[in-house]
Amino acid sequence: MNILFINGNIHSLDENNSTYEVLGIKDNTISFLGHKSDIKNVQHEYEKIINLDNKVMLPSFNDSHMHLLGYGYFKSKLNLSNCTSIDNLITESKNYIIYNKLNKNDMLIGRGWNQDNFKEKRIPTRLDLDKISTEIPIILKRACGHISICNSKAIELLKTTNECLENNHINLEKGLFSEDGLNLLNSIIKNPSLEELKKMILLTCNELLENGITSVQSDDFCALPIRDCDIVLKAFSELSLENKLPVRVYEQCLFENISEFKMYLNNNKIKFHSGNNFFKIGPLKLLLDGALGGRTALLNTPYEDDKNNLGIANLDKSTLDEFIKISNDNNMQVAVHAIGDKAIDWVLDSYEKFSEISNPLRHGIVHCQLTTKNSLNKMKKLNTLAYIQPIFLHYDLHIVENRIGTEKAKDTYAFNTMNNMGISISSGSDCPVEHFNVMNGIHCAVNRTDLQNYPKNGWLPNEKLSVLDALKSYTINGAYSSFEENIKGTLETGKLADMVVLDKDIFSIESNKIKNINILMTIVDGEIKVNKLI
Repeated sequence: MNILFINGNIHSLDENNSTYEVLGIKDNTISFLGHKSDIKNVQHEYEKIINLDNKVMLPSFNDSHMHLLGYGYFKSKLNLSNCTSIDNLITESKNYIIYNKLNKNDMLIGRGWNQDNFKEKRIPTRLDLDKISTEIPIILKRACGHISICNSKAIELLKTTNECLENNHINLEKGLFSEDGLNLLNSIIKNPSLEELKKMILLTCNELLENGITSVQSDDFCALPIRDCDIVLKAFSELSLENKLPVRVYEQCLFENISEFKMYLNNNKIKFHSGNNFFKIGPLKLLLDGALGGRTALLNTPYEDDKNNLGIANLDKSTLDEFIKISNDNNMQVAVHAIGDKAIDWVLDSYEKFSEISNPLRHGIVHCQLTTKNSLNKMKKLNTLAYIQPIFLHYDLHIVENRIGTEKAKDTYAFNTMNNMGISISSGSDCPVEHFNVMNGIHCAVNRTDLQNYPKNGWLPNEKLSVLDALKSYTINGAYSSFEENIKGTLETGKLADMVVLDKDIFSIESNKIKNINILMTIVDGEIKVNKLI
């Protein structure tokens, strides 16, 4: 249907930050941009006219790094994100077992706990989980996804299927598994079917649309307990080819094993930028280190609150180099998860060795949290992209100085510095680590506070983004990181008709109230998918 939107407060977010009052859609593209004086001349070309009543219209949002399928899978399991103590976690788990009528032939899977939110301020153990059940295997993953705990029954089951459980990242006494140790623990969990995966994807897509998100850059190859890239590709590809995928997905292809990566390249199972505008193969994704909250981010010097700990490297430096060389040789973009300063240094060293300075493949760093002045200058020199998660500030601003020290923290989460240096920043959520609510992310980016407006003047306030820059990080910058800036990310004629309408003016509202803004309408590919304007 051809639609004409009139009387709007329409922000294109183009190079000139142009504003309009009238926008026309024909088929799936933007056909007209103008002002109230143009309405009489063009309205006859459109079947439907919608009065925006001065509401703000923007390009729809792009989450530059999340786990779409992982969120769908997480939604089908026990959610522990609101637990405030280990006793609370035990009670919630028991209630879940009773409500879902689980028995010894089932398994309890949960995610979302965070020891920093517990009154005990410690990681739960096997013995804590044994208080939930000694008959049902239990596996509970931390919010970050880099640590899991399990009960004695799960360890018993694991021992029957694995001859060797020796791994530096496994503590059977505590029931604690981290980083590559998670692969062994996950081996006892049954994967969902293809049809179940499709349902998870579509349920997540519907929630994304409710939040004004029509494009995501998603890491899904490790979404399932037992790695199965083929079924993940099949689920997304079939939905896309059947025109059932309502959100545009740019797949960040996570590989841990070089042989598997080569096999997928050689067999054309993944070919960079193959696909269509709703499902497209994106960069090689690498997981170099862990997370700050669990003290597994890779550091150059020990943690301030754990003097014997430098974090964890999931790849050694030579393997990282080889991955990046192979990607460059195959003209494939790279996005590396690097949170700690040492991890960031390693990535930039590899990019400098094997990539062109101009970075035509637009290699980037996912998270890019514990930066230094040196690493920021090197990112600028190499044109390295930064995939940032402003919503991380909600939790991290409370712990970062304790983890690495006040002085080192001053150069971290350097969103405004990167933006002013000309480093391309694109914002996302890392969902399900945090929810993908864009207004919460913009709140954190603009105010540098948590969602309760702490601290009063913001943490490292010099790193606050303007509302305009924060919006661009969720729109055109995300499109740039997927080589799609010519077809989406701004409201310009000829571009895809992907846009949102807000219930409040994000440019004039008090900044600490941005998080209260709601999505009234979401349009993707010219179709209204969410409509609360009526």
